[in-house]
Amino acid sequence: MVNLKQSQIAALGDLAYRKFGIFIAKEKYSSLEVKLEKLLRNERLSGLEELYNSLQSDNHRIITSFIHAITTNHTYFCRESEHFQKLATLIGSNPYKECRIWCAACSTGEEPYSITMTLLESGIRNFKIIASDLNINVLRKCNLGIYHQNRLEGVPPAIIKKYFTKIDDNSYRIHKELRRYVSLKHLNLMDTFSFPEQVDYIFCRNVLIYFNEESRNRALVNLAKNLKIGGKLFIGHAETLIVQPTNLIRIANSVYERI
Repeated sequence: MVNLKQSQIAALGDLAYRKFGIFIAKEKYSSLEVKLEKLLRNERLSGLEELYNSLQSDNHRIITSFIHAITTNHTYFCRESEHFQKLATLIGSNPYKECRIWCAACSTGEEPYSITMTLLESGIRNFKIIASDLNINVLRKCNLGIYHQNRLEGVPPAIIKKYFTKIDDNSYRIHKELRRYVSLKHLNLMDTFSFPEQVDYIFCRNVLIYFNEESRNRALVNLAKNLKIGGKLFIGHAETLIVQPTNLIRIANSVYERI
């Protein structure tokens, strides 16, 4: 086992916060150490100093491996599906207007594809989804669209039959019909950016819990400025915005509106 110094782990934790807004509490350093040991072996790095220098010099491959090590990408289809049904109701009230939806921190794609299936089942087809994530590896999996059956446990069998093809005993592939509604984008919520056109709805769920107050507020500023006035922001059911931007108001549990 590589002998990792706590001071070096702390320095990497600070770097993760500065570059990506991800706050790693000290009590999580022991679990982070295990992940870093694996990263060093896989990338054949001599130690944390070489890892730190590679990250500082913007080594793309090492940055990708580091992000994969420090982020959690556990998700599944139809997670907190009440939001998807609410979205379908909101869009259905104005079915002739093309709707733009942003899934921020989309992970491996279960959320945007769940939204797509829900809207299609509601007879809504005039929409586009931007699916973004900091981790380029999960975006590749989203693009591939192949999922283990345990990610589909909450999906009705009729929906699985309609929108997925079984490729072996444990895996399913999404139909191309779903993929054409979703465009992928590699984005860091800590960066300042503006879409060419503001979106109508944003899903940024179970993400803000990994930020501290400063980085959370920074992400919310980016989210809000890319949301149309009157647009809705959905966060995770377990999340609460203790301090929220002045241009967002809470209209329901875990739902905010841009004003």
